[in-house]
Formats: sequence, structure tokens, C-alpha cells
Amino acid sequence: MKILIISDKESELLLKYYKENRFDEADVVLSAGDLPYEYLQEVKNNVNAPLFYVRGNHDLYGKRFFDKELAEWKCVTFQNVKIAGIGCFDKKGRRFSENELRSKLGKLYKKIQNARGVDIILSHLPMKDLGDGDDAYHKGSEAIREFVAKTAPKYFVYGHNHLNYGINERILTCGKTSVINASEKYIFEY
Repeated sequence: MKILIISDKESELLLKYYKENRFDEADVVLSAGDLPYEYLQEVKNNVNAPLFYVRGNHDLYGKRFFDKELAEWKCVTFQNVKIAGIGCFDKKGRRFSENELRSKLGKLYKKIQNARGVDIILSHLPMKDLGDGDDAYHKGSEAIREFVAKTAPKYFVYGHNHLNYGINERILTCGKTSVINASEKYIFEY
């Protein structure tokens, strides 16, 4: 299965040149946040694939689009691949504290157990000390890192820290988990 991941920065390739660049071959689109809903709809239409997403710190929390495709605090299955979404912000766009995240991740863990595991975790925030930045605003979450170690997904997909910030690489590893920054666009085979 080909998975297109996107976040934070709109890509003209996905709007105008998606066929030439073979993005229309993706089976599913995962968005790690901070993209306008109109853009998500256009990418979904161009690629002609289902889309699941989590919201980022710049998303409009008052508006609700694609409610059934919002993966925050859920474990959804698509073509036998189990995808869990972490919501990192409250309804006002405020980042959850580490304690708030731990509490919410405990509930998500029960859903993952009921689903008999997870293959991909989707989050806007990175893990602490793995793909994050040095400043407080771009620092990753220790609670998320603990959660990924506990659940051991094949992939952890995140956004927030754009690759053009020069602070990290696209793909890192954490144990047996491939950690992928979804900044702008990236496609991989599951």
C-alpha cells in the first residue's frame, strides 16, 4: 500500500502536477496537521484516496470538516492497517501539557489494545529529542515518546517542524519504529 503523508506546507505538486509525479497512485492520505481544510479536500480529490488527519496548532478548531476522517484519539483501520491519531491541542489551539497528554494517551492505549495493536501513529507534535527543535515551541513531547515506545508501531508520522527549518531529517528511527516527518509531502510503501 502506498501512503501519502502531508503536513504544514501546501505543495503545488499535489495540486497541479500530481499525476506526473505519481501521487495519484497513493492508496490513502494521512495529514499531520496545519493545512487548510480546502487544501485537504483538493488533495483528497486529486489523489482520489481516503484521507485521515489530525489537527495542528494553526488549524481552525471552531470549524469542523471531515469529522468522520478526523483520527484524533481514535484507532481506525484502512486495508488492514491500524492507524491511531494523537490530538495535541485543545479546542482553542492550546498545546496539551505533558500530564494532559499522558491521560489522553492512556485512553487511546486502551483503544489500541482493543484493536490488537497499531501500525501507524499520526501526530502533529514530534517526540522529545527525535525530530524536534531546541526552542520551547518546537520541542517534542516526552509523553508521546513514551507512548510510541510502549505501543511499538511500525511508523510514527508527525508534522509541526518543517524540514526547511534545518533541524532534522525526514526519516529517523526509535527502536523498531520508523519516525517520519510529513512536512509538505512524502510518499512511502507500507
